[in-house]
Amino acid sequence: MGGGGCSFPFSHPREMPCSRRLPRKTDMERKIEIVQFASRTRQLFVRLLALVKWANNAGKVEKCAMISSFLDQQAILFVDTADRLASLARDALVHARLPSFAIPYAIDVLTTGSYPRLPTCIRDKIIPPDPITKSEKQTTLHQLNQILRHRLVTTDLPPQLANLTVANGRVKFRVEGEFEATLTVMGDDPDIPWRLLKLEILVEDKETDGRALVHSMQINFIHQLVQSRLFADEKPLQDMYSCLHSFCLALQLEVLHSQTLMLIRERWGDLVQVERYHAGKCLSLSVWNQQVLGRKTGTASVHKVTIKIDETDVSKPLQISHEPPLPACDSKLMERAMKIDHLSIEKLLIDSVHARSHQKLQELKAILKSYNVNDNSFIETALPTLVIPILEPCGRSECLHVFVDLHSGMFQLMLYGVDQLTLDDIEKSVNDDMKRIIPWLQQLKFWLGQQRCKQSIKHLPTVSSETLQLANYASHPVGNLSKHKLFIKLTRLPQYYIVVEMFDVPGNPTELEYKYHFLSVSYAEGDDSPATALLLQQFKPNIEELVLDTKSGKQMKSGVKRKLSGDPCSIEPKKPKRSGEMCAFNKVLAHIVAMCDTNMPFIGLRMELSNMDIPHQGVQVEGDGFSHAIRLLKIPPCKGVNEETQKALDRSLLDCTFRLQGRNNRTWVAELVFANCPLNSTSSREQGPTRHVYLTYENQLSEPVGGRKVVEMFLNDWNSIARLYECVLEFARSLPDIPNHLNVFSEVRIYNYRKLILCYGTTKGSSISIQWNSILQKFHISLGTVGPNSGCSNCHNTILHQLQEMFNKTPNVVQLLQVLFDTQAPLNAINKLPTVPMLGLTQRTNTAYQCFSILPQSPTHIRLAFRNMYCIDIYCRSRGVVAIRDGAYSLFDNSKIVEGFYPAPGLKTFLNMFVDSNQDARRRSVNEDDNPPSPIGGDMMDSLISQLQPQQPPQQPQQQPFAKQAGASGAYPLTSPPTSYHNTVTPSPSMMHTQSPGNLHAASSPSGALRAPSPASFGPTPSPSSLGITMGQTANFASPHGTIDPSSPYTMMSPSQRAGNWPGSPQVSGPSPAARMPGMSPANPSLHSPVPDASHSPRAGTSSQAMPTSMPPPRKLPQRSWAASIPTILTHSALNILLLPSPTPGLVPGLAGSYLCSPLERFLGSVIMRRHLQRIIQQETLQLINSSEPGVIMFKTEALKCRVALNPKTNQTLQLKVTPENTGQWKSEELQVLEKFFETRVAGPPFKANTLIAFTKLLGAPTHILRDCVHIMKLELFPDQASQLKWSVQFCLTIPPSAPPIAPPGTPAVVLKSKMLFFLQLTQKTTVPQEAVSIIVPIIYDMASGTTQQADIPRQQNSSVAAPMMVSNILKRFAELNSPRPGECTIFAAVRDLMVNLTLPPGGRP
Repeated sequence: MGGGGCSFPFSHPREMPCSRRLPRKTDMERKIEIVQFASRTRQLFVRLLALVKWANNAGKVEKCAMISSFLDQQAILFVDTADRLASLARDALVHARLPSFAIPYAIDVLTTGSYPRLPTCIRDKIIPPDPITKSEKQTTLHQLNQILRHRLVTTDLPPQLANLTVANGRVKFRVEGEFEATLTVMGDDPDIPWRLLKLEILVEDKETDGRALVHSMQINFIHQLVQSRLFADEKPLQDMYSCLHSFCLALQLEVLHSQTLMLIRERWGDLVQVERYHAGKCLSLSVWNQQVLGRKTGTASVHKVTIKIDETDVSKPLQISHEPPLPACDSKLMERAMKIDHLSIEKLLIDSVHARSHQKLQELKAILKSYNVNDNSFIETALPTLVIPILEPCGRSECLHVFVDLHSGMFQLMLYGVDQLTLDDIEKSVNDDMKRIIPWLQQLKFWLGQQRCKQSIKHLPTVSSETLQLANYASHPVGNLSKHKLFIKLTRLPQYYIVVEMFDVPGNPTELEYKYHFLSVSYAEGDDSPATALLLQQFKPNIEELVLDTKSGKQMKSGVKRKLSGDPCSIEPKKPKRSGEMCAFNKVLAHIVAMCDTNMPFIGLRMELSNMDIPHQGVQVEGDGFSHAIRLLKIPPCKGVNEETQKALDRSLLDCTFRLQGRNNRTWVAELVFANCPLNSTSSREQGPTRHVYLTYENQLSEPVGGRKVVEMFLNDWNSIARLYECVLEFARSLPDIPNHLNVFSEVRIYNYRKLILCYGTTKGSSISIQWNSILQKFHISLGTVGPNSGCSNCHNTILHQLQEMFNKTPNVVQLLQVLFDTQAPLNAINKLPTVPMLGLTQRTNTAYQCFSILPQSPTHIRLAFRNMYCIDIYCRSRGVVAIRDGAYSLFDNSKIVEGFYPAPGLKTFLNMFVDSNQDARRRSVNEDDNPPSPIGGDMMDSLISQLQPQQPPQQPQQQPFAKQAGASGAYPLTSPPTSYHNTVTPSPSMMHTQSPGNLHAASSPSGALRAPSPASFGPTPSPSSLGITMGQTANFASPHGTIDPSSPYTMMSPSQRAGNWPGSPQVSGPSPAARMPGMSPANPSLHSPVPDASHSPRAGTSSQAMPTSMPPPRKLPQRSWAASIPTILTHSALNILLLPSPTPGLVPGLAGSYLCSPLERFLGSVIMRRHLQRIIQQETLQLINSSEPGVIMFKTEALKCRVALNPKTNQTLQLKVTPENTGQWKSEELQVLEKFFETRVAGPPFKANTLIAFTKLLGAPTHILRDCVHIMKLELFPDQASQLKWSVQFCLTIPPSAPPIAPPGTPAVVLKSKMLFFLQLTQKTTVPQEAVSIIVPIIYDMASGTTQQADIPRQQNSSVAAPMMVSNILKRFAELNSPRPGECTIFAAVRDLMVNLTLPPGGRP
């Protein structure tokens, strides 16, 4: 308790004495003291708390106090006012009384609204009097004007104040440039003085933007001063003028002085100086000061201008004086220089120096006149200029302009084209001594002559120079020429120069005489040393008359002489012509340069032609002298062209002319005129009796025009013409005998002697161009399309290289057309094959394989490689057929396989399905299969055929390659074929002698045909002429009807024309094969393939037509490993069906895949898939079963036996036949679904090996799992049967690109271990297929627990997770609601539930 009081700092002062007293008191007293102290301290804190709370409201309390104080003050004022009013009433207003009420005034105000009884004392002091009227004003002013006029008449008025105006009672005196004063009088008394009303000073400085020069206070002072003079003087107006005039003159002088100072400071500098200035008296200036300029500018050392006030007569304006006095040259200049009314010191100085400049130019003109009496110089006064013609006739821009600098008085010269340093030298000389201008004018005359020459040839290809570095300059005559000369180099002929020599004309200093020389030089090769001058020859002096008179065709009048100077213009004009007139154009020089530039190339070409012993007529003038030409008399014969062709070409050539053309005159044009063209083309430009051929040759800048290279290029082009002409001539001779089908097939579109363009095809939409390449020394062939086919690719581009090689070896156009005819339809079909590389075809998914590779071997032999494994050889034959064999077999030995390729099993059987079969062909094919190929070679067969052929009289195939034999209609002898290409094709045996011995059957033989050739006989030799079959064929081989196409160029003479009537001929009665194929139609003409005639093309069909069901099933051929090496003959329409993409035959369109491919691709793809299946069976846990059937693969799993083989009806699909081990577990419908899924989705296009791997893994799955997978396959194959489902399903056998990134795309999508992983693609069913949403669902099935869930695979970052989350939730909910039973699979049930319940949000994408 005792220590508790120490915690309060406020109690500390009182506690100290208390603490001292407490020990002396008793315990009770101490307690009482402490309690009292605590009570006091508590009361103190209560007071402090109240004080703190009050302090929060102190502002309000203060406001209340102020209000209270203000109210107290107001109360005091009210009390004081009441006291004072009471005192006033008691003391001062004791006797005061109020007036009586003003009732009349109130009545006036209330009734009338006015106060008419206002006291007059108030009215007079407050209300002003009424103003006078306007008429009174006019009368008063008129009277005042009369008073003023009277005063002016009776007053002595200075003449300077004659400019006055009286109006409105005032008189206004105006002195221009000085002042304006307005006066009046205050009455009509003559003694009343004038009163100055207004004063305005008119002196102004225009260089200060019209600002006031006199202050208002100064004007007021002057106003008072003038008014005082008007009051006191006897002659007030005279005194007023004197006062104001003196002030204005002094002010003008001050303004001129200030302008001078500003002029010195800003523009003129030291060129003007103030000699003396007395304010109000005079101003003296000096210009053209010799000491300041440092050189002499005239006769006087300094020129002064003085401005002063005339002391004798103060009334005069400022006076101007010049020292020395101005010359009396021009009155106008003198008058301007003596006036200063404009009040501009700069204008005064310019007028002064302008007059003095005119004087200096007159002195210079006098010097020129003394030198040349006929001087035509003149002075322009607007700007002091002396215009001096240098060379007559002279244009304005060619004159020398001499100016005088107005600031310094120095001469300044200007001449267009002269450099500034030369002008500075001339100025310095002329300013030192004006007589020195004479030699400068002579020098400028020669310079101007050179400039005129340069300008005259500026538009020509030349380079001008005053000097020329020559190695023999001193010893050559060119060194003796005048020092004033110009060398003009012809840029297109760098070895030639035109030299212009200039001389003075005696007695006429402003004229020049020109002489023109021709100079030739030579340059050292590979050296920068100067050129060497060779020839220098002067042109004829009358060259101008030849130029000007012969061109116009008019003879000059007798007695009229023409001056032989270089300038054709007259010399009479007094003043120079304006710029733009052609008086400076040197016509003679321009003509000489143009003539040399034009003629020298022809001279060079003429020399080259002479050096090469080519006869010609020399340079000839054409077109009324406006052009030149060289005509060749004979062109040298070409190497490699026979003499007969050369003679025919020379006879047809009418004219050969060389000309120059082009903007730069560097292009040679050789015009060849031919007659008797051997070919008639369809071009409208090639219908005349003569043909014009234009050959152009461009000269390089580094080469002389008309050199040897031009002649060499022309000879090369002539050789190209001759080479092509030889082929065309042979082609023209063959046209009458050409087969009819080639006439219909082709036409000559263009033949311009340099190029032959043929259009061919049914629509003539393809073109082939033939021309000789002189660089490569061989024919060049290019292909294209025209007309409706323009923009498309030519089908023969595939064999372009082979065509070119064949034509260069045997340049025969008929043979080329025959090859084009035989190959167009096959190539159109071949070019429709897919050649784009594809990924994922094998187990190496990242390796791309080309589907088909087109490998031309010769013009008629095309090799097709399928995925780098199988090879098909196609030989194009005549009469609309092709021969096809397996290219994997060697051409020379069927027991050997070409490295890198594999034989295609069953190819022969497959191809025979497209043969237009009859009973004879089948029997022949059986013989082919039963008999192994003979090892006989092509050469032996050729000799055999030659023995079988009947002896023909010898022919000369070179001279008459297409001559018919007597009695042969449309057939050519076998011993004289048109070309080597025809030698390779043996004619039909139906044309052979019927009694030929050997291995040929007799006419009555049941076979009725030749034995089929061996496969080796179809092996082409490396030469382009070896194109396939070399031994005799049966009529069935080339023509199924046994008839020979009379238009074929391969037919030979036959002793009998009864080919169709042979016993046992294949031509049987009854409907043709085409009649048994109701769905067939001719080939599409848009494919550029000619439509075969039904007489020799019994089979035709559309690209989408499947194998007809009405045809008999193909016969069973005994399997031979070498059977496919024997060629199979197909028509063009059959080949088109074979190679054209079409739907898979035998399948419902809904079941077939979306990948459209050709029957050949389907067959080869099925063979590849069968090959893959054999390897997969060995790798997987499948048991292979040996089969005795060729081409059949049998294997089994734990529950199924499987048989895989080609569809025997079409050989285009692989078929799976499944037989269960336990038939009770499987339904027949399920097995059919499994088989159909294999055929359409697994082994079908695009034939991927990984789909087989995934499918074989499915086959190895347990039965209950496989059955569920089959149910899913059924939903995919037959989506219409599950219309209640929201989604359609697709079983993914390979991982699609949009799947979660678990493995590379294309990898097998089925994993079967303890758990099964597979992928499904769900596609939403919508009415708009483009808006359908597809998602990839990876499903994992746990075999142990029997649950089906979505595989937990990380998704890509940019993919949505909404759809996978919904799929996962639906599958989890299904697993919770449907617990699996032992031995039951939940895959199909879960997938079906997912397809029923999955609904994506609107606009949601996976």
